[in-house]
Amino acid sequence: MLLLLKIMGEAKRRKSLGLSPREKKINIEKSDRYFSWLPVTKSNIKKYPFMGVATMILGAIIFLVSGGANSINN
Repeated sequence: MLLLLKIMGEAKRRKSLGLSPREKKINIEKSDRYFSWLPVTKSNIKKYPFMGVATMILGAIIFLVSGGANSINN
């Protein structure tokens, strides 16, 4: 019987002992990302709070250098 219990899997062992199946642990929050496809995490935003402003300024500089302001007036 002892050898049979070692070979037997947990589900079969629980069934033979009359126990209910084990409940699955559900982890709702898998990571601290805002979106699964976005590589920016909440901890990154907390660590570097100026990152959003710096990105916006960089985008504005690229927009102005590429001549984007001229295309708005035309």
